[in-house]
Amino acid sequence: MKKIYISFCMFFVFSTVFAQIKNTQIMHNLSSIKNIGYVQPNSTPNTNSIAPVSFWTNDFSNSNDWIMVDLIHGGLQNWVITTQGPQGSYSNAMGPITSTSGGNFALYDSDYLNNAYNPQEATLTYNGTVDCSAFQNVNINFECYHRVFHDSLFVETSYDNFQTVAGRYRVHESIAVNSSSPNPDYVSVNISSTAGGQSAVYFRFHYEGEWDYATMIDDVSFSETPDNRITFDDETFGGWWIGYQSTNDLGADYTFYPMSQAMAQPYRFEGVVRNEGIQTQTNVMLNVQVEDPFTSMSVFNSNGITLNSGETDTLATATNFTPTMMGIHNFSFWASSNDTITDTIVRSAIVTDTIYGLDFDWNSDGANAGGGYYLGRSCGGQVLGNVYDIYTQDTLTSISFHVNDQSVVGAELKVELYEMDPNGDPILFDESDDYTLQAQDINNWVTLSLSNNNVLFPGTAYLAAVHGSQHPLDTSLISSNANPNSSSWLQDNGCDLGSGGMNAWYTISNALLIRMNFGPVSSGSTDIEEYFIDKKLLRTIDILGRTTKEKSNQTLFYIYEDGSVEKRIVIE
Repeated sequence: MKKIYISFCMFFVFSTVFAQIKNTQIMHNLSSIKNIGYVQPNSTPNTNSIAPVSFWTNDFSNSNDWIMVDLIHGGLQNWVITTQGPQGSYSNAMGPITSTSGGNFALYDSDYLNNAYNPQEATLTYNGTVDCSAFQNVNINFECYHRVFHDSLFVETSYDNFQTVAGRYRVHESIAVNSSSPNPDYVSVNISSTAGGQSAVYFRFHYEGEWDYATMIDDVSFSETPDNRITFDDETFGGWWIGYQSTNDLGADYTFYPMSQAMAQPYRFEGVVRNEGIQTQTNVMLNVQVEDPFTSMSVFNSNGITLNSGETDTLATATNFTPTMMGIHNFSFWASSNDTITDTIVRSAIVTDTIYGLDFDWNSDGANAGGGYYLGRSCGGQVLGNVYDIYTQDTLTSISFHVNDQSVVGAELKVELYEMDPNGDPILFDESDDYTLQAQDINNWVTLSLSNNNVLFPGTAYLAAVHGSQHPLDTSLISSNANPNSSSWLQDNGCDLGSGGMNAWYTISNALLIRMNFGPVSSGSTDIEEYFIDKKLLRTIDILGRTTKEKSNQTLFYIYEDGSVEKRIVIE
């Protein structure tokens, strides 16, 4: 069970920043609100995880090798070398870094050391120098586990023991607020401009923050920059970087994607490729292998480009992927050139008949529910919701949401549907009756029908939302996870989270476990008869694409040898 250690009046913490959201004009300041609870990784381990041959290494086994300096708080908020993971109320769910060497590692536990938006700044300096004189091109490599809020992590170099700084290189700049790096993430930074050919290079890690989560570092090494090296990350299957520009949508990564919507707007594969080697790379391509529920494979490729050393570009496959069957699909991403290839990143999505979602709770059992955002609080009943693009007309009948396990039995809430106004705030469209949380609802999914069957139109975005109620004790929360290619919103109804005032809308960083459900709501009972005729039954899968033999209380899809699919709704 997760615990909340912060004071009651500080359940939500935030910092107001300005940002522009694709295709949506926000009328109020944008708030990034710190997430509670478990940390949900947002991807598989990073590409290029195999390090080049190193000419210098350190695994923190001897703490005397490192000098830790707290630049603001006189040593009270400093780096430590330890074997224990973070201890803060927000950061402790991260656990320790699972580095290659194990044992000691360096930790800056910002959350444990601070309890408000007070500045933090500390350095972790190697107590010596590294001889790079034999190499004109040098990389520093290390394994890192980092969850980001408002902090920054830098690698810095010097020739005079940091009387002056020669080079400053930011790490994990692309990780979104409230999102984590893989555990561990293999980081390699080209420091040739300041370390190449130098006989005595000082280096350090520099943390700058203000009550964030935590950063862990282990297995530091120096290596010669390879001639041929490309990296790939920021993968998406929804068109987040490029595809949205031609369709005027979000380009979100829908992890539960109704077949009707997928056929109208196929999956769009994109990602970012960097040339981190010395040599120019030719015929640089993005490659994606799709595995469907029958484990048959299809490969999609981008057009080839040329990348000079240090250049970065965003690539998209030349064609999109239109699924032909429901169930889980695995997308394997990698980049290649004429001279090298990256490791593979695997992402997944489920093609459904009626469920539209952005979460990673594949079995709908809460196992991947992650942390949560407050809904009903003592200060007000807030609204939380996910934005969904509609590509073909369909009928929305209900909304499902996962009740975070910090919620209280007796809390009141309802679901709501909004139309996204491109020039202002969401517009309320429909809602359900009020609902009171029962004991069986805590840490489980709940589905509530809307008052009407709402026809949703293509070219319009809608917000599927849950609205909490103000109460001094009956708190409610909605679970979340880190899907960076999504758009989620919060309406502040009395808690003064930002400068917008009462009823102001803000974007939040993590996707919520809130789903749309299309199609009629069934009741009664249905008998099953199996008709095979001239078809051979291969297997039966349920609505999430899992092979099953159980035929009660679920929607089943019978998949036949000729590729046809038969849907059967079974209600006990």
